[in-house]
Amino acid sequence: MDERRILETAMLAGEIMSASGAESYRVEDTMNRILHTADAKSAEAFAVVTGVFATLETENEVVTRVKRIAHRDINLAKIAEVNEISRLYCQNQITLETAYDRLQHFTVRSYSKSIHNLAILLLVLSFSFLLGGGIQEGVLASINGVLLIGALLLVDRAQVTPFLRTLFASTVIAFGASFLKSFMMKDAVLDNVIIASMMPLVPGTAITTAIRDTLNGDYMSGGSRALESVVIAVSIALGVGAGLWLWRALP
Repeated sequence: MDERRILETAMLAGEIMSASGAESYRVEDTMNRILHTADAKSAEAFAVVTGVFATLETENEVVTRVKRIAHRDINLAKIAEVNEISRLYCQNQITLETAYDRLQHFTVRSYSKSIHNLAILLLVLSFSFLLGGGIQEGVLASINGVLLIGALLLVDRAQVTPFLRTLFASTVIAFGASFLKSFMMKDAVLDNVIIASMMPLVPGTAITTAIRDTLNGDYMSGGSRALESVVIAVSIALGVGAGLWLWRALP
């Protein structure tokens, strides 16, 4: 059996799952399942938020691989697909080469940008009503959601860091809400519009993953994800404060 190919397959699976927002224990479990199919004296996998590591020790050599995870996102479909491929391979339902090829070239159904933007608008509108807002707040929140989508498209093209991305978007939200309230519906509740508009930026998945990692004993990954969530929350707070300050600073 090709131990090096098994190691490469495990690393590729771990890389995809980590980059898609999977918990560290889930990544390690999938990698270990693949590694343990090798005829090796020992096999170990280790995953953190920013990288995956794997080692295979055979009779003749010890092979170690390290992969840095530079860009991360949330994609549950990718996690599920990699999990399915690894289970099929470990149950001898597909060959090693088939598993490796599917990991390299698999495609998952992803929603179009239009559907994603529509979901943002519906989320903003829904939270406006859930927070006790009326028709006026719902209308302003929806318009502000359009501004949020435009701001996100702009910063995504510039490929800035997540902190600056959230900071800019939340600044636009606060400034836009203040502008819309002053010139369209002065009786609307500004706090409702701002809070509803910033809900798409809240790191809910990152917080959940941090808690799951921490409860599972992966304190390094849990702490890193918790810190990431705090940084995003701080950037939202700073952005909203900056947007309100800019509006009040206008003559």
